[in-house]
Amino acid sequence: MSQMSTPGAWDDLLDWTTSAISLPGWVRKVQSILNTDDKSSLGYEIVQDSMDETLNPEVGWGPAHVRLGRQLGEDEQQFLRQRKIFTKKALAKYLGIPEASINDADIPTIAVTGSGGGYRAMIGTAGYLRSLQTSGLLDCVTYLGGVSGSTWLMALMYTLADFKTDALIEHVKARVNTHIALLPVALDLCTKAPTDKFLLHGLIEKVHYNYAEVRLSDVYGILLAARLLVPADEMIVDRNALKISNQRAIVDTGAVPFPIYTAVRHEIGLTEDEQSKVDDANTVEAESKKEQVENDSKRQSWFQWFEITPYEVGSEEVSAWVPTWSIGRRWHNGTSIDAPVPEPNLTLLLGTFGSAFCATLSHFYKEVRPALGEFGVTQALDALVKENDEDLKGVHPIQPAGIPNYLLGLKPYLPSTCPESLFSSKEIELMDAGMDNNLAVYPMLRPEREVDMIIAFDCSANLSEVKWLELTAGYTKKRGILGWPVEAGWPKGDSLEEDMREFEKQDEIPEIKDAIEKVTQEKNALSSTTAVPQGKRDLRSLLPRRPSKKKEQQRQKTLGPVSIWTGVVGEKSQDRDVPEPPEPQTIDEEYKLQSPDAGITLVYCPLLPNSKVPGVDPDESPYMSTWNFIYSPEEVDKVVELAGTNFSEGEERVRRAVRLIYERKRKIRIEREQKVKDLWKEKILHAN
Repeated sequence: MSQMSTPGAWDDLLDWTTSAISLPGWVRKVQSILNTDDKSSLGYEIVQDSMDETLNPEVGWGPAHVRLGRQLGEDEQQFLRQRKIFTKKALAKYLGIPEASINDADIPTIAVTGSGGGYRAMIGTAGYLRSLQTSGLLDCVTYLGGVSGSTWLMALMYTLADFKTDALIEHVKARVNTHIALLPVALDLCTKAPTDKFLLHGLIEKVHYNYAEVRLSDVYGILLAARLLVPADEMIVDRNALKISNQRAIVDTGAVPFPIYTAVRHEIGLTEDEQSKVDDANTVEAESKKEQVENDSKRQSWFQWFEITPYEVGSEEVSAWVPTWSIGRRWHNGTSIDAPVPEPNLTLLLGTFGSAFCATLSHFYKEVRPALGEFGVTQALDALVKENDEDLKGVHPIQPAGIPNYLLGLKPYLPSTCPESLFSSKEIELMDAGMDNNLAVYPMLRPEREVDMIIAFDCSANLSEVKWLELTAGYTKKRGILGWPVEAGWPKGDSLEEDMREFEKQDEIPEIKDAIEKVTQEKNALSSTTAVPQGKRDLRSLLPRRPSKKKEQQRQKTLGPVSIWTGVVGEKSQDRDVPEPPEPQTIDEEYKLQSPDAGITLVYCPLLPNSKVPGVDPDESPYMSTWNFIYSPEEVDKVVELAGTNFSEGEERVRRAVRLIYERKRKIRIEREQKVKDLWKEKILHAN
C-alpha cells in the first residue's frame, strides 16, 4: 500500500519483524496474565474485580427477565419523551420558527444510519455527522444506528468524544495512524498498566465464567479497542466507557440521539440431506405429513437482525428482549439462571459488530475477488464458486462470536416463524450486519418507532453496484411495512430491456416476466398517488431520474451526493386539500413530501468523489480500502472533508424536506383536531 513507501512505515515493519522474532517472550507474558489461578497475576486480579459491585453493579442485581412483544421497551419510550424536549428546541432553531408555535406531535422523527466499510466508514460517517452537527440538524435527530465500521464511530461518540464531532475527529486522527495488528504496540498496551486491565478484563471474564466460547472476533475486538477506545493519554483509561449499558447516563437525559448498534444471526436453511427428505416426503400422499412438508419446504437461509442499545438487546423478528447488562447470563424459561456475570463489553463487541471475516465462503469470495485480478487460476475459481455457490452460502469458515441464548424454553411464546435452531442452540451467534445489508435501515423501519425521515450515510465499497436500498424495498414488502420509497436506488441503465435482464439475475426475481409484473404493479401503485404526466408513465418512471445520456456515458450508474425520495402509504383521500403538483422534476421531493399520504422520506448520501476535494476517491485512493487499518492525520482530514463537502451540496434540500415534513404533520393534526371539534358540535346540536 502507499503507506509502506514512507520511511516511517519501513521502520514500523522492521519493528514488527524484530518483535516477531521474540514473540515467544510476548506469548509467555500474555499467558501469565491470563492465568487466573496465580494470585500474583493480572488475571486473578481481574476475576476478583469482576464480583466487585462498585465496578460491576449488575452482578448484585437479581435475576433478569425476557421481555416479550413488538412494542418498544419502557426505557425507550421514556427516552422519546425526554428527547422531544431537545428536538423541539433544535427544530425551532433549524427551521427558524418560534419554539412556542411547535406542537410536540408535529416534530418529525428523524433517524440517521451509517454503513459498514471499516475505517473508511468510521471516518466518512464522522465527516457527515460533523456537517449535521454544524448545521443544527443532528440535534433534531432521534435515532442513530450503525453497521460495522459506523458502530465503532458510535462507540466513540457516546464515550470518549462526549458527542462532540470535532473532539471525535481529533481522537481518531491521533489513534488510527498505527495499524491495529502492529504487534509491538498492541502487545505493549495489553501487557502494561493501566491499559492491560482495561483491554483484557472482558476477555478474561469470558474465559473464566465460560458464558460463551472465545472466538477470533473477540481477539479482533481487543485489537480494535487498543486503537480506538484507548485515549491519547493512555494513563486515563476509564473502564466504565466500555459498557454499552453505561451509555444510558447520557441517553437518559434525551440530550443525544438513541444509539442502535446492530449485528445479525445467520439462519442456515435446509442441508442437502434435509432437502432430500423433504423431496421424498413430497411424494407421500399421507395428509398427516402435508403440513410438515410444506413448512420444511419453506425453510430457507436468512439473516435475523439484532439490536444492541443501552437498554436492551433483542430482535424484532423473535419479539424478545433482555436488559443489555444481562447478556452474559445463561437463561431458561425467560429468566436468567446461575451466578450473575459482568456485562460483556466493547472490547469484545467491537469485534462482533465488525466481523466481516465471519462471512460465508460465498460472501467472502465476492469481497476479495476484485483484488485477485484476472488470471487462469482466478477464472477457474470463479467457475468453481459459481457452481457451488448455494453450498458456500451455508459455510462460515470462521465461527461468529455468541451470547448465551436467552430464548431457551420460550418456544410456546414466540412467533411461529422462529426457526427450530433457536430453541436448541446454547448460543446466539452474531456477526457483522453488513453480511445482509450494509446500512442499519431495518431497525429504523419498526412501525413502533414511527420514523418520518431516514438519513443514510453510505460509505460502502463499490457503491453503484450494491443493492442495499433495493434489498430494503424487498424487506418492507415482505414485512408489510408501508411508506418505503420503492423507487430508491441506483439508476439501472437507459434500456428497460437491460434493466429486466439485470432483474433476472437476482435470486429474488428468477423470471423476466415476474420482474415486469413486479415493476408494473409498483408503477400502478405510484401512478394513482403521484401526478406524473401521462406521457411519462412508463416502466422507467419508477427509476430515479438520471442525467443526460452524455453524462450517463461519462459516469454510468451514478447518483448525486445527496438524493431524496419519499414513499407513499396509501390512496389519496378525496376530501383532503391536496396541493397542486409542481413541475415534474420536483415531484419526488416537493409534491410527495406535501402529500397527506406521504410515507418515509429517505435522504441517501453515498460517499462519492467530488471535484471540489481533489485527490480523494473511495474507489481509487489506496488508503480508503475497506481492509486498510492505518490512516495518517492528513488522510483522515481528506475523507472528513469529502463527506462534508458532499453533504453541503444537498444541505438546503434536506432542510427543505424537514420543513415540509413538519408542515405536513402540522396540517394533518390541525385537520384531525378540527374534525373532532366538528363532530362534538354536531353531537351537541343533535342533543339540543
